[in-house]
Amino acid sequence: MKKALLYIISCLCFFNEALAQLTAHAGANITICINNSVTLGAAPSATGGTPPYKFQWLPTTYLNSSIVPNPIAIGVTSDITYTLTVTDYDTTIVSSTKSINIDKIYTFGAGIDTGYCYGQMTGVFIGASNNNNAFHTYSWSPSSGLDNSSSVRPFASPSVTTVYTLTVSDGLCPNNVSMVTVTAFRPPYVSAGADTTIDEGNTITLIGTGGTTYWWQPEYNIKYISTAQPDAWPTTNTTYTLYSVDQHGCYASDDITVTVRGGELLFFYSAFTPNNDGDNDVFYIGNVEKYPDNNLKIYNRYGKMVFNATNYSNTWNGTYLGNELPTGTYFYIFNDGKEKQYKGNVTIMR
Repeated sequence: MKKALLYIISCLCFFNEALAQLTAHAGANITICINNSVTLGAAPSATGGTPPYKFQWLPTTYLNSSIVPNPIAIGVTSDITYTLTVTDYDTTIVSSTKSINIDKIYTFGAGIDTGYCYGQMTGVFIGASNNNNAFHTYSWSPSSGLDNSSSVRPFASPSVTTVYTLTVSDGLCPNNVSMVTVTAFRPPYVSAGADTTIDEGNTITLIGTGGTTYWWQPEYNIKYISTAQPDAWPTTNTTYTLYSVDQHGCYASDDITVTVRGGELLFFYSAFTPNNDGDNDVFYIGNVEKYPDNNLKIYNRYGKMVFNATNYSNTWNGTYLGNELPTGTYFYIFNDGKEKQYKGNVTIMR
C-alpha cells in the first residue's frame, strides 16, 4: 500500500512538471569592461516543458560554444545582444535575450591638444566632445586655469602652457587616464619696417613681417594691401599701419611713416604688364602731372613710332592703332615741355 502511494505521488509530480510552460532564461542584461568575458544564461537556462533541452545561442560572436546552456563570451569589444533558443523533447521552442553593453569609459578622454591667444581670447574648452558624466566621475589636474576641475569639458584659460591630466572613473572598470596640452600663445612680433623718406612721385615697396595674414591701412595710394609687401606712392607724409594675424588667430600691429620729399623729379618705370588686371597696366611716369606741356613718343626696335601724345597722363597701355603690341622692349623720348628731354626704354610684358 505504501509503495503504491509513493508511485502515485511520483506520477503526479512528473505530470505537473510536464504541464509547466517551457521558459528560456538568457540571463539579465549586463555592462562589462571592454575585452572582458562573461558567462551567459541563468541557473538553469531553461525550465518547464519536457526535458531534455536543446540550446542554441545567436549570434555566435565571442562565444566558446553556441549549444551549451551557459557559454562564455570571451574578450567582448562591442555592444551585443544574444538570443537563446530552447527546444524541449516535445519540440516546443521558446527564446530569451541578453544584452551585453560595453562600459564607454574607454571612449572618454582629455581631447586633442589646443591653445588660445592669451590676453586676446578668454580661453578654450578641453575634453573629448563625447564626454558625459551620466555614470562616470571626472577629475582634472592641475585645477589652475580651469573653471571646474570636475566638469566633463571644463573651460581652460592658463596664463602659461599647461598639460592637464584627466582621470575618468566609475568603480567598474579601470580608470581611464589621458592628457591634453593647452598652449597660451602670445601675439606675433609684427614689424612694418623702419620709417623712410621718398621723393614725391616715387613708389616704395613696404616690407612687413610677422603673422601669416596682412592688412594695411589707410588705403591711400597703396596696392596689394593684403600682402606683406605692398607698393605705396603717397604724395604727402603718410603713416601706414600693418595689421597681422598669425596661424593661431593672435594679432598685432605696427606703423611706418613715409615722409614725402617734395619735388618735380620724373620717375620712368622700366616695365609694365598690360593685361587689364588693374595692376601696372600702363607706362607710368611719376610726377608727369607737373609737366602739362609734355610730349611722349614711343618707338619699336625698328624705329617706327607706335605712340605719340601731348600732355601724357599715364595712359599708354601698349597698343598701336587699337592692336596689342607684342612683348618686347620699346624706346621713348620724353620732352617735359620746359627745358629737358629724357630718353630710355620700357618693356612690355604680357
